[in-house]
Amino acid sequence: MGYNLDLPGFRERLFQRRIDYGSKTELNRCLTLFPLVVQGLAHMLGAGIFVITPSIVQTMAGPATCISYLVSGFAAALSVICYSDLAARYSCTGSAYVYTYFSLGEFAAAITGFFLIGELVIQAPMLTLGLADNIDTFLINGTVGAWQEANLPDWMLHTDLLAIAIMLVFMVINIVGIRAVSYLNIAIAAVSVTSLLIFCVTALIYGNVDNLSTVVNPADGRTGFAPYGINGIITGAGTAFFAFVGLESVVTLAEEAVNPKRDLPRATCGAFVIVLLLYVLTAFSIAYFQPWYELGGNTGLIGSLQKRGLPIPQYIVTAGLIFTVFSCGLCTLTTVVRVLYSIAEDGLIFSFLRTVNKVTQIPVWNVIVCSVVGVLGSIIYDFDTLSHMISGGTLSVFVITALAVIMLSFDVSEGYESITTEETPLTAQPRSDRRALFGIILSIFMVATIILAALIAFVPFTTTVIVFEVLLGVVGLACLVLIRLKIPLKRDETDGSLSFVSPGKPFVQGLSILVNLVLLFHLEVKALLQLAIYCGVGLVIYFGYGIFFSKVTEGKQKALKKETSTLGSQESIAD
Repeated sequence: MGYNLDLPGFRERLFQRRIDYGSKTELNRCLTLFPLVVQGLAHMLGAGIFVITPSIVQTMAGPATCISYLVSGFAAALSVICYSDLAARYSCTGSAYVYTYFSLGEFAAAITGFFLIGELVIQAPMLTLGLADNIDTFLINGTVGAWQEANLPDWMLHTDLLAIAIMLVFMVINIVGIRAVSYLNIAIAAVSVTSLLIFCVTALIYGNVDNLSTVVNPADGRTGFAPYGINGIITGAGTAFFAFVGLESVVTLAEEAVNPKRDLPRATCGAFVIVLLLYVLTAFSIAYFQPWYELGGNTGLIGSLQKRGLPIPQYIVTAGLIFTVFSCGLCTLTTVVRVLYSIAEDGLIFSFLRTVNKVTQIPVWNVIVCSVVGVLGSIIYDFDTLSHMISGGTLSVFVITALAVIMLSFDVSEGYESITTEETPLTAQPRSDRRALFGIILSIFMVATIILAALIAFVPFTTTVIVFEVLLGVVGLACLVLIRLKIPLKRDETDGSLSFVSPGKPFVQGLSILVNLVLLFHLEVKALLQLAIYCGVGLVIYFGYGIFFSKVTEGKQKALKKETSTLGSQESIAD
């Protein structure tokens, strides 16, 4: 009697999927709804308001930056719905990486995971550079910068010793444990919101309505509410997406939340609404307060108060900036550590990164590695390059997350062949006409949407182009309608067992994919190429290590060995 001893081949390994292993974890489940909301709030606030907003106002959108935030906020709201939908379904850490593993398979998950790591590891040094610049400029009168310029060699041009010190402080706090991070974030969130509201009130009292529309930039003659036009608003919206990176920081804490399937969707939505309102209000206030072209670099809010001779609001906002960006950087490191831990748990990256300290319940070596990479990033890159690179990673991950919702919400399970073991429950690829139909329709939709987004981003509007774009839009919409009519939703989508279900599936997700792709194509090509190179390094790690040590592959090997042993025993008995 013969039986199949073949292990998963190369193609099967690329597309194999993992499942949710339940609520068992080595991490410390101690976070309730309020600390989770604060985690998202702390991560998003420092990232955009104090560091990125002045740069967008000055170089991209002018006073229309508040519109840029509304545009990016609309696209982010679609992604919030997607993240909330998936968080209500799964309770394991890893964010978009693990959702992609469930839906698109191992290779796509590896790409998503390295995009996540890339965006977060890039974000951390960017925040420390911005924080160090403000501390040096407004608290110690440029002492550190002057010393570095006088004593450091030319090849250390981008090195900021204060930023490196801040990154090391982040490392130490994260090693202490998640409770320490949570308590610190709660205290800092109160300071952050208070300082922002004080700035907005000050700006509205001392500002001038002429700054919104009639001032003229003496350098190039630009004027008006949107001095860089619609294209500037869209470009600003793409960069403003950096502000919403913290959305995923909430869902990466799934294995440290007490009730993740209930609290993660609520925390994600709550943090997003609060942050969006603060961003729009602050962007409007800063443009109202000072001519948009006078804002400078990554010290814009404080610098504008300094120019107007308002010391008390300046010191309050300075304190708010320092505490807020500090908290944001701390949350960034917390998030990237959890994503890397999840990837290491699945065997796709080096196993020592998943080792958890029994006392603090923190993957300590993971924290150290991420901190060292963050330090190197602050040495190699400057602030502006890092800010563009992070938005590219965010938008890419949002596209993949929306696609994952579509993949995981519709029932294509007819004809599944299951292989299950006690160590690693697994499900083989299904063979069914329904799955084939779903794959074809979804592929056509993605091709049409990518082409449509590229046309919108790169090609000037003409009658011919508009007609072609409408046709592509109709094709994409028809594909979504076919999915909704021909492929049934899974049972848990309609039986009320999930705490959150996305409305309008798959149309909301399709719109999210289109909007995020348009914003992605508006970013600088140089920054996207740099991010692609970083991701390429990650793929080298996957093909050189992860594909051979994947836990899913190991589970299949154990299942085949068990099947072989069972069949061999039956054959001996028969003889």
